[in-house]
Amino acid sequence: MLKIDDTDTSAKSPCEINQMKARPVQHLTTPADLGRVNYTMPLTLLLHGKHAGSTTTYEPFGEWIVPWRFRAFDEEYRALRTGAGLIDYSTQATLTCQGADRVDFLQRLLTNDLTRLTPGTGCPAAFLTPSAKLIAELLIVADPDTVWLLCDLPRATTVATALDRYLFSEQVTVVNHERQHAVLAVQGPRTMELLRQITGTAITLPNPGDHIIVPLQELSIRLIRHSLTGEAGVLIIVDADQVARAWDLLQRLGTPSGLQLVGWEALNTARIEAGLPWPGIDMDETNLLSETGLESTAVSLTKGCYVGQEIVARMATYGSASKKLVGLLVEGEQVPVVGDGIVRHDDTLGVVTSACRSPALNRPIAMGYVKRGAYEPGTAVEIVRGAIRLKAAVVQRPLVTLSSSA
Repeated sequence: MLKIDDTDTSAKSPCEINQMKARPVQHLTTPADLGRVNYTMPLTLLLHGKHAGSTTTYEPFGEWIVPWRFRAFDEEYRALRTGAGLIDYSTQATLTCQGADRVDFLQRLLTNDLTRLTPGTGCPAAFLTPSAKLIAELLIVADPDTVWLLCDLPRATTVATALDRYLFSEQVTVVNHERQHAVLAVQGPRTMELLRQITGTAITLPNPGDHIIVPLQELSIRLIRHSLTGEAGVLIIVDADQVARAWDLLQRLGTPSGLQLVGWEALNTARIEAGLPWPGIDMDETNLLSETGLESTAVSLTKGCYVGQEIVARMATYGSASKKLVGLLVEGEQVPVVGDGIVRHDDTLGVVTSACRSPALNRPIAMGYVKRGAYEPGTAVEIVRGAIRLKAAVVQRPLVTLSSSA
């Protein structure tokens, strides 16, 4: 339900006027307002317990229990950096937006320019509150009569609820499919080569977000170009009741050509090296978009109004965020722990959100938020936990320069 606000608009900007004229009765500012589902038990992937043999280990990762390792970490990491790895990425939910007004409706809400999309293309985007805080990071995919939105499963209900609250008289239907679809991933520089061999299809997908539906024996799967590691990569969408068959076929047909199962320990290491923030770990609904760095890929600076646009534009033009997510190169051999403090001259700057040992750099690395005045590259800081103090330096993301194109 929406109300029309007849407040005097003579001193308002065009974006403020648009948001006043179609303003939700409840302000979209908190998870409770948005209807976010708070899961009390860890979530499991759709293939939980069915991934491989007895060597598979499972570990908690954010809100999830994930297959952490299938075999030696070094082998799995090497697959992501020199070959191709198969990953169960069914942490994702799918939503669809249909109807004659679907593109115009989403264009007024999301951060990227959807009017430039044609069937077979896509783009990253973000959905913000009016105060420019992050509701969800999205991957948008365009079909002839449907716009698909992919997001982290725990945020899917939030996204669907918020979209519904912005509907007024538009011819739009939003459906949250939650776990009716499964998402797998193949990541690494040999991804396209191996998928061509496995599917027998001439796959190109030159740009991020490009997608195509191809056969996998008796199945139909959607391939979307999307990197989780900074290397070339593809997401694979399949009906949830067919995911076990798809997983088995990809293994059986891909293994002879070098496709390897990859667990989330290697995936997490590669994505930290690439400086990619993870929902629920490095960013959530308390963060302004400009704090996360997503504006470099998920925002159009020329499209005009969207929810939160005034603040995003103002910060990009006139100011900077009070804190930012940065990379950290750590001295010594000890890997920081999530939640460790980041200080400079005993001034608390922020906390570590992700950390690992980087095989590419042969040293510990991390990501974390630091305050304005300390997020310039080269700034010397310390990471502290009790009596432990680790010297570190702020660096730009990505932390590792990769040779292949994502």
